[in-house]
Amino acid sequence: MNAVEIDQAISELAEQPFDRREFPFQCLAGFGNKDTTLKRLRTGVSNKSDMPGPWGGVLQTNNIHIATCDTGQVPSTLRA
Repeated sequence: MNAVEIDQAISELAEQPFDRREFPFQCLAGFGNKDTTLKRLRTGVSNKSDMPGPWGGVLQTNNIHIATCDTGQVPSTLRA
């Protein structure tokens, strides 16, 4: 994907209602990750996140670690 395509995909994501469970996968899709990669992360096959809590996190090894949290919980989520 080029920068314009990424910008468009992320702008469209920002316009949608926030879905805490889907956001990490929608964000990764916006940056051009393939459906196979997203499926493996969803099922836990390649998601090695150790984030606690009901939503956990999504770790795409050697790329990005994404976690969502409740309002006001950013500092504790970052510490985790």
